[in-house]
Amino acid sequence: MVALLAAGIATHRDELAESMHQLRSLTTGWSAVLVAAALLGILADGVFASTLTPGLSVRRATMVQQAATAANNTIVGSGPVATGLRVAMLRGWRVPDRTIGLTIVAFNLVASYAVWLVGLGAAIVGASGAGGDGLDRRLYVAVIVAATTVLTVSTALWWALLRHPVVARRAARLGQIPIDLVRRRVPRVPAIDLIEVAERARVEARQLARGRGGRIVVAAVLEQAVNVATPVLAVRAFGIDDATVSTGEVLVSYGLVRLGAALTPVPGGIGVAELGLVALLVRAGGPEPSVLAAVLTYRAITFLLPLLTGSACFAAWRWAGSGRRAGRRAELSVPGR
Repeated sequence: MVALLAAGIATHRDELAESMHQLRSLTTGWSAVLVAAALLGILADGVFASTLTPGLSVRRATMVQQAATAANNTIVGSGPVATGLRVAMLRGWRVPDRTIGLTIVAFNLVASYAVWLVGLGAAIVGASGAGGDGLDRRLYVAVIVAATTVLTVSTALWWALLRHPVVARRAARLGQIPIDLVRRRVPRVPAIDLIEVAERARVEARQLARGRGGRIVVAAVLEQAVNVATPVLAVRAFGIDDATVSTGEVLVSYGLVRLGAALTPVPGGIGVAELGLVALLVRAGGPEPSVLAAVLTYRAITFLLPLLTGSACFAAWRWAGSGRRAGRRAELSVPGR
């Protein structure tokens, strides 16, 4: 994907040069709007993560989110790495392991739902004609069918697992089989009673949904609203008005590209997002130099910025942890303690 992206840049050097000129000519007002959108996106991510983690402040939740996003944007197959980073940071702040496990499951579940819901909404907009005629309607129909199937099956499965203990126990017994097979061959693997773990997680998940369900939904909607608004603002910032590329066409392009990027192992959707957004927005009628400038700006906000903020958050967490460890060592070295 990186090679394709580089080839695309090499064959469109004139358009890229014009895009760079437009980037340098971006007005102060629009620059302020885009900076505000970026900061609001960081805050919305932190608020959403804090609602899923009882006892965790928005500041710390934001640090976890930014560090995990930075990992996702740089490492191929970054899921386990980002999860391990979340666990390490939350444990460093003494969040109970039960809460950490439930938080990670809930976060990944809600994030997956959001991707498919945005893709479904975009496909519905496109199929209705509000998203323009740049793409084959059969693509919209295929996305609608796939997204509806995934969301329906997932909802039914999770509802059954949370609502009915018998279903949860049967699923846990199936999951226990490979764990026992591994333990027979590798005795050092710790024993795990998945049935007990699943039942405890089921009860805690229901408690979380009852106690924080409303806040979780509101925070998730706000986060997705900021995410959806950002590409629209980036397009409008470079003079592409609604008559040229409608808001519906921008949303369709964003939704389809986001769904496609989520289904690939490429870190941060690099290459997929850039090429896909440019191709779809240009096909919708946007001038190529302006579209390139808008896509580059959008990706700077969603891809490059988390690398900086995430690295800073991780460094701050490590520095604070070193300070706490040094303080404990100093206390232990005091005579009489």
